[in-house]
Amino acid sequence: MINFIIGKKENVGKKDKCISHVKILESEKDFEELKVIKGRIEEFYDSCLIKVQDVEKMRKFIDKASNYFSKIIVLGTGDRLNRAVLEHKKTWALLNPEQAHISDRDYDSYRNSGLNHILCKIASDNKKMILISLDELKNQKTLGRVMQNLRLCKKYKTSAFLVNFTDDKSDLKTLFEIKEMEGVLMKGEHFESGMLIKK
Repeated sequence: MINFIIGKKENVGKKDKCISHVKILESEKDFEELKVIKGRIEEFYDSCLIKVQDVEKMRKFIDKASNYFSKIIVLGTGDRLNRAVLEHKKTWALLNPEQAHISDRDYDSYRNSGLNHILCKIASDNKKMILISLDELKNQKTLGRVMQNLRLCKKYKTSAFLVNFTDDKSDLKTLFEIKEMEGVLMKGEHFESGMLIKK
């Protein structure tokens, strides 16, 4: 999966192996629509993205979302939350772990990137994925953190994907475009089907 479209499928029931339609879950209100379409979720959405900052709230949202989705993605918003996501049995992936320190300064010897060797080992042991959104590559400070995280994922055999999150269909990326970006990020190394690091 390389393109995640925020919102419902226009052609109900149609599947595309390169596109996943995502339901954003930020508040209790976001679950109201799911109650109405329960039993038909797959006709409208393929996965969900949880965007909260509190760990307890995140756990509650994951438990509720698991009644509707098999693929639960959580946005990385803090070190404690990032670890809780990777340890949780019902999550599928952690998105942009570097978001946890977007406004923090880096240390002298390494970047404050929301991921470390311990979290990579946890992710690897629990078969969780690290997803990196293309938007993260636009900012030079964030780019450095992303590259550090990718090196960590490679070293500790953690699965990592470069993905495109958008609410505009005209902004979809092709596999070729993703592979080009992968080549730049990983200094010429090539991986298969949009996957940066494969176990």
